[in-house]
Amino acid sequence: MKENFSPYTYEVLKDDILMLRRDFPDVKVGSIGKSVWGNELYYIRLGTGKNKILYNGTHHGMEWITSAMLMKFVKDFLKAQKNNTSLRGFSIAALCERTSLYIVPMVNPDGVRLSALGLPRSLQQSEKQRLLRMNGSDNFTRWQANAHGVDLNHNYDAMWNKSKELEAEYGIYAPGPTRFSGTRPESEPESRALAEFTRLHNFNMSIAFHSQGKVIYHGFMKNEPPRSMLIAKAFTKISPYRLDETEGIASYGGYKDWFVDKFNRPGYTVEVGEGQNPLPVEQLPKLYAETLPILLGAMTVV
Repeated sequence: MKENFSPYTYEVLKDDILMLRRDFPDVKVGSIGKSVWGNELYYIRLGTGKNKILYNGTHHGMEWITSAMLMKFVKDFLKAQKNNTSLRGFSIAALCERTSLYIVPMVNPDGVRLSALGLPRSLQQSEKQRLLRMNGSDNFTRWQANAHGVDLNHNYDAMWNKSKELEAEYGIYAPGPTRFSGTRPESEPESRALAEFTRLHNFNMSIAFHSQGKVIYHGFMKNEPPRSMLIAKAFTKISPYRLDETEGIASYGGYKDWFVDKFNRPGYTVEVGEGQNPLPVEQLPKLYAETLPILLGAMTVV
């Protein structure tokens, strides 16, 4: 796994996937689908237990540090499994027996490309001009959406109509860098692929990792199974994260919202790190250390 101090792009992810397959031949790696620009939406499976959990990262392009964090976790987990050692006091063998953890590290590779590297040279001129008009400048650093200009974390069927109604209050009238919820729920290949993957595996719990703020969002519209709050409070005891509730347009159409609403199971959004997005990759060691207890601890919950 690469230890560098540059943005964690889709190309870096592909290299890391190749290294995983080389160093850990038995690891299960696949794809849940493809992005607008045809990039693979990779997943990695850790463990073989009956308890099924999903972690995902980088719904928003400029939050690519969550992909770096999840891939570092995968590397450390597989090393400990290979050497039959523990990780942060957790027995990896016991976790693997108990849980099947599926990780989709980069839900929005096209958005990452725009935020981290700007417009691809390979794009047709008309597509470049369309994206430039949507963005309002040639600086895409704070781009959140996918290549269609749809904010993937507003594109799920969880009071999606409310998100759409509120767009005008936020000055959103068309596709762009953030907040535009699409033309219908799951209109985008990335959100549709993740939703279909979730329905296929019927996960017991899910955590969507975003940045930033060191907070944990739980439940949806004041609804959640009782043990969901107990788990959230347990997370605050093993990490520096605090519980919070979303407000305004951020309260609707997200992956966590959809999971809780449709499955009535524990679902969380964990906002890692502090500062202004995109967080500098130099923060990775610190936010990884802060989040690792949650990454491991969630695997002990049935």
